Amino acid sequence: MTLGLIAILHVSVIASPAYAQSAPTPEIVKIWPGQAPGTEDWKGPETDSPVKLPGAAPISMVSNVTVPTLTVYRPKAETANGTAMIVVPGGGFQTLAMTHEGEMVALWLAERGITAFVLKYRVRPIAGFKMPQDLRKNAERFREFADSFLPGRANAYADATQSIRFLRANAARFAIAPDRLGMIGFSAGAITTMAMATNESAADRPNFAAPIYGAMLDKGPPVGGPPLFIAVTQDDNAVPAGESINIFTRWTAANLPAELHIYESGGHGFGMMKKNKPVDGWITAYEAWLRSHGWMGAPKAP
Repeated sequence: MTLGLIAILHVSVIASPAYAQSAPTPEIVKIWPGQAPGTEDWKGPETDSPVKLPGAAPISMVSNVTVPTLTVYRPKAETANGTAMIVVPGGGFQTLAMTHEGEMVALWLAERGITAFVLKYRVRPIAGFKMPQDLRKNAERFREFADSFLPGRANAYADATQSIRFLRANAARFAIAPDRLGMIGFSAGAITTMAMATNESAADRPNFAAPIYGAMLDKGPPVGGPPLFIAVTQDDNAVPAGESINIFTRWTAANLPAELHIYESGGHGFGMMKKNKPVDGWITAYEAWLRSHGWMGAPKAP
């Protein structure tokens, strides 16, 4: 699949005119002490192929990432509450939708007192890859599709795990609480988020997670798994809504907290972009969920 086709999958939306294009340059930190393990032979240069939609600012689609990083978005000192969140963009494990599934989400979180970190994990195009037309037909087709990304998934999982370890080890540096670390991911980023939520070691799991149009592919719910906020559309033809239902059903069967929102329409890849449909309200529901758990606003007393 070309980067252009992957971009179309993730930006079939209308840009929000409220999105501020001129934000301060954030801090960028490397998560590995040296070259990321397993891809030492990967070479650059990193690419950014902006996608321009009518009436919208260009949307960044990054690929050929060889050096995984976290981009830091800090809240104002008077609103910071110690909560942190790793934002994991999607892009089919071949590219990264860094604007509407990354920066826009991080800015929204920072405005609400949460220190946000956009994870730029290792990705590069897969030669000869072809996107199936519609993956809603049956679960087996989606699982076969997901397995075609196994090497990319392994790299994303390694970088996401390292980002959790890095932030907990450097919590004081970023003025965050190591037990208030969440993760939100979109599409491939949501699949990665669920891989983190199902880590066997609690030390490598986020304290709360939000898979947005994602799937749980590798493991089942762990003992003491984190609370989940799940959102998807019924007409998603890339990651079928049934995958989100499966997450919710299995989390519920394990007596773990989860909240599921299914919107009738909106397709795949809506992220933080407006579609002038009810799906635009997912972020409002997410804010209510964060507040109900005490992740937003002043920390709850012990």
